[in-house]
Amino acid sequence: MGTYVFYNCTLPRFGPLCQYSFDAYEPYHSSLQEIINNFYLQKYDPTTLTCYIHLQCYSDSSPVCLDWSDICDGVADCQNGIDEEPCWKLELNTCEDNEYQCVNGQCIPRIFHRDDSNIFECVDQSDESNIKYEFFKSVTNAPTFAYEDIACSLRRLPHKVKFTSSCLEKRDILLLKAMFSYTPKSVSTECWSAFKCLLGIPYQSDATCSSLCKDLECQNIINRTCSEMLYMPWAPAFFGHIHFVYIIEDLKKPYYKTTSPQYVCYNDQLCGGFMPTETLLSLQNSTCRRPKDFPLRFTSHGFVRGIWKDMYIMPLHEHLYQCNTVVYNDPAICSSSGMHQCINSSKCISKRRVCDGKKDCNYGDDEQCSGIPLSCVGHGSNKPLKCTAAGWCIPPYRVNDGVCDCPKDQYGLCDDEDSDKHFMRKHIYFPTICDGFTELIPIIIDGRNETDETDCEHWQCNNTYTRCDGFWNCFNGADEIDCDPSPPLNCPHYHHVCVSPKTNRFMCLPLDKANDGIIDCLGALDEPKLCRQNNYEPNDQTFHCTNHIDDACVSLSTLCVQSQCANQTDTQFCYSNRNVTSFKPFCDEIYRSNRSDVENFLCDHLDDTRKPSISHFSLNENKNLPPPRTQKGTDVIVVDSPTLATTRQYHQHCHRGLALHVWLDSEKNSSELTCLCPP
Repeated sequence: MGTYVFYNCTLPRFGPLCQYSFDAYEPYHSSLQEIINNFYLQKYDPTTLTCYIHLQCYSDSSPVCLDWSDICDGVADCQNGIDEEPCWKLELNTCEDNEYQCVNGQCIPRIFHRDDSNIFECVDQSDESNIKYEFFKSVTNAPTFAYEDIACSLRRLPHKVKFTSSCLEKRDILLLKAMFSYTPKSVSTECWSAFKCLLGIPYQSDATCSSLCKDLECQNIINRTCSEMLYMPWAPAFFGHIHFVYIIEDLKKPYYKTTSPQYVCYNDQLCGGFMPTETLLSLQNSTCRRPKDFPLRFTSHGFVRGIWKDMYIMPLHEHLYQCNTVVYNDPAICSSSGMHQCINSSKCISKRRVCDGKKDCNYGDDEQCSGIPLSCVGHGSNKPLKCTAAGWCIPPYRVNDGVCDCPKDQYGLCDDEDSDKHFMRKHIYFPTICDGFTELIPIIIDGRNETDETDCEHWQCNNTYTRCDGFWNCFNGADEIDCDPSPPLNCPHYHHVCVSPKTNRFMCLPLDKANDGIIDCLGALDEPKLCRQNNYEPNDQTFHCTNHIDDACVSLSTLCVQSQCANQTDTQFCYSNRNVTSFKPFCDEIYRSNRSDVENFLCDHLDDTRKPSISHFSLNENKNLPPPRTQKGTDVIVVDSPTLATTRQYHQHCHRGLALHVWLDSEKNSSELTCLCPP
């Protein structure tokens, strides 16, 4: 029988030979899960770039590199465009009828389209979001597919420009810094530093520049050490081939106060369609024009300058997007049925790119759509949306993009923007039955118009779906009684808190006096039927003018600003010695700290525009149940736990991975640091 040796490891050591230990271990940790959870409580704030090592985009000495999300993201980043070279296959990709095609060409099962706004099956997030991305300014959660395996492609950003498709905002900051930190071998360090300071790039405020450029010293250094022209930055500024070129002689001219480059250079095989000009130059196999000849206008004047990226890269993105070329001079690909051949050009694009708001062709023929496309014939598996009230169709990329393209129906709803509401208008949704809102479009049954609010006198409005959700679904507010854990006034059970129209102070109202046809509270808070509209539209005219002269409901936006009631009941509770501007509505959240308790109460409880999200039945504990009421004057004792841990700041050597020590020789206390990558 052989001899077996067992190693009894003492934390933080583990492994077959106890040769591993986690750098993030603390004495209070009792499990691996606790070590991992505590480590990822720390904010991820990288100081270096992670690099996709399987594709050499720039020279070996360059600090700039690609992220995995930059590959096949629809934007050329490398000088030779190799990051988009094999991506024509995605451009030609077609999906089955039961699949949805992402903007990047990827196919996913159609059942996953718009199934959960927080979970993406498309790498570019196009299965859930069409109008904006949430950039991660900070990440404080363990790595998951939902946060790690998604991209924020520049192509889908209408009003933002960045250098990467990574969703981590810090990476874009690090890339900008890296672009200007590298000094080309052909340029002296003195010249490069002085030139950056003179132009204020990439940032305006720099302590080093304040001393270096004192008394025109920067100008003298440039005159003495710089050659006749300079590429700034050294790498292409955008799309893998567009360069900014500065002529040093121009800097010597008196009163030179512009940071705009004298020339913008590009590869004329990748973009064109510009007006002919006599000022063309050829530099290092690139065609160079003066900015005005494109025309291209930068937004800097004098020394009052903003962020370099916004001033110079944004104009390229807006006016030279046709220079972002993925497929050109390839007849085999361009002759495919799914491709659009650009006129007077060797360039072709996927038909999915036609009329998508981006000018891909040199002469803009892909965006000559004469308004809304009328064709209802789709390309691939993504069928256009047909407008109910019109004969035209909307392409998929315009659905839920924040702009209504279809005519609104009689209820003010838009086919391409309010799909969820449309579904609820035509289908009975159990949680919305008798909830105080008419969502179902009337259906004639036995000669009578029926809705989801028909015969509700037989329905219990105070139920698990409506209880303590912050809204009076019952017209007497029975579903909200005794729900406030810290009411502004301590009232007996089965009483509402409201504001007295006589004293402008809080008062207690018995439940049986609510919805009895008699106004007892300021603004008729106790009689919601008076101002609650039943026309399928949100309503902000919910303050009732309590008098015998008029019976009007007025908007909350003018409370305490300008009276709309004949007897000024909508201003009688306001502070008289305070100036309120009409820049934003009085009940806007920004004014909360400046409003009185009574004013905040009325703003919160009269807001009829914010129907709570639908509550689904669950066997778990009901979160809407009223919490224990706060008893004022009760002493609270807090007992400190000896095991309460504080989050220690760890060195982020492994970025989103876990740092692991591998012990090579315990006697010599020798080890090396390696990384466990996230799944």
